[in-house]
Amino acid sequence: MSIDDVQTIGPDRRSSWSRPPLWLAVALGVCLLVGLLRAILLVAHVPLVALANSYDEVRYTGCFDLYPDRADSVEPTSNSPQAPYAYYRFLRNDQPLCYWSSELLFQGAVVAVYRTQQGMSGIERHSVRWIGALKFAALFAVWAAFTLAWLRHGEWGPALANGVLLPILFADPANTIYLNTFYAEWTALLALYALCGLILLCFDRPAATSLRLLLAAAAFALAMSKIQHLLLPLVCGATVLGLGFCLWRRWPWQGKAILLGALAGLAVQVVQLRRDSDAIRAIDMFNRADVAFTGLLPNARDPAAAAAELGLTPACLRFLGIRAWQMDDYPGHACPGLENVTRGRELLLLLHEPGIGLRLWWHGVLALNPWLAPGLGLVEGGDFQTLPGGFFSISQALDEVPLLRVFLLGGPPLALILLLWPSIGRGRQRWSIYTALTVAIMIATLSITVLGDGLADTPKQGHLAVNAALAWWICALSLATGQIRARLQHIADS
Repeated sequence: MSIDDVQTIGPDRRSSWSRPPLWLAVALGVCLLVGLLRAILLVAHVPLVALANSYDEVRYTGCFDLYPDRADSVEPTSNSPQAPYAYYRFLRNDQPLCYWSSELLFQGAVVAVYRTQQGMSGIERHSVRWIGALKFAALFAVWAAFTLAWLRHGEWGPALANGVLLPILFADPANTIYLNTFYAEWTALLALYALCGLILLCFDRPAATSLRLLLAAAAFALAMSKIQHLLLPLVCGATVLGLGFCLWRRWPWQGKAILLGALAGLAVQVVQLRRDSDAIRAIDMFNRADVAFTGLLPNARDPAAAAAELGLTPACLRFLGIRAWQMDDYPGHACPGLENVTRGRELLLLLHEPGIGLRLWWHGVLALNPWLAPGLGLVEGGDFQTLPGGFFSISQALDEVPLLRVFLLGGPPLALILLLWPSIGRGRQRWSIYTALTVAIMIATLSITVLGDGLADTPKQGHLAVNAALAWWICALSLATGQIRARLQHIADS
C-alpha cells in the first residue's frame, strides 16, 4: 500500500465541512489572540526590537541599493552589530553584493512600497516595520490556511497542533526578532513550515497537479532561502521517499514532487556559488576562516598537524577559536595560507581523522544554546542590549534548565527509533513520517551549519534545528492532550 492509496481507508471527509467542537473553537481562538498579541507587541515595539546587522542583511538589500539610514561617512555595507536600525534609505553602491534568495520576494514588495512613498511624498527614510508586518502576514496566512484545511477534513488533533504553533513557536522572540530585519531566517522558517505542513496535509490524498506544484514550490523556496539550506529540501524529499517505500513498497508522489522543486533550487544555487566578485570571494574567505578556526582545528587531536594538512602555516594557529570577524586583519591577509583551505582538503582531513567530525557535530549541538541568537544587539539605539524584560522566550527556559534541552533535542530521535518498531509504528504512518522528517531536518541543518560556518554563529545558522524539534514537541503534546480529552469524554458519555 502506498501513500496514494491510504485515502481509500475510512470515510472521505475531503469535500465536507463539519462544525468543530466548542473546546477546539475556543482553543484556536485563544491561539489566534495570543499569537497575534505576542507578535504585534514585538513588531510594533518602540524602540525597535530586532536582530542587529551582522553584515548578512546587505547581501540581500544590496540587490535594491537599500541600506541602514546612517551618517554619509559610514560605508553602506558596514555591519552594525551593536543595535538594529529602524530606518533604511536608498544609497548608491558601485560594488553591491546581491544574493539570490526567496527572501527577495518580500524585500521586492517592500521596496516597491518605499519607492512609491518616495515618489509621491519625497520621503527618503523608510521604516523597516513594513517588512516585519509583511513577513508575519505571510506566515499568518499560511497558518490560517493549514488550520482551515485540517478543520475542513474533520481532523481535530492536527488542527489543534497547528493552532498551538502560532503563539508558542512562531510568535516566540527567538523567531520574531527576524521580522523587522532583512535577514532570510524568517523566510527559511516559513518555507520549511509550508513544506512540512503540505507533506502531512496531503499524506492520505491522491496526487493532484495543484498539490504537486505547491510541494515543489515550497521545496524550491526553501532551497533558495539561504545557501546553507540548498540541500535541506533534498533531504526532506529523500526522507519521504525512503520511509514511504519502507512502509508501502512504493515511491510516494509527495517525495517526487519535493525532489523536483529541490533540484530546481539546487541548480540555481550551484550557479550562484560559481559567481565571481570581490564581495563573494571575501565571504568565501571568511567562511574558510570560521570553519578552520572555530570548527576543525579546535576539535583535532593535534591542531598543528591538522593545520598543516589544511595547508595553513604554524603562525595561523594563533587564531584558534577566533571568529573571522574578530581577526586583526582581513582573514586572507592575517593568515596567508587560508586560500589553501578548500572543501577538498577539509573532507580529506575529516576522512583522515573522523573524530574531528564527531566532536565538531557534538559541540554544534551544545552551541545551539541559546536558541535566541546571541552576540548581536536587539534594541534600537542600544549597545549589544539583550531582549527587553517585558518579552519572554522559550530560549530563556532552555538556557536555564539543561534537562529541557536534552528532552527537546533528544525526543524526536528516540521517538523515531520506537516508531520504526513494527508493533509501535503500525497505524501511525503519518506520525512516523513527520518524526523522521523532524530528525532529518535537525541532523541536516546542524551538519551543514558546522561544516559550512564552523561554530562561529551556530544558534542563528542552525535555528531551523531547534524550530523543528520544538514544533515536534508542540504537536506531540497537543495531539496527546486531544486524545486524553477524547477518552475522558468517551468515559463520561458511557
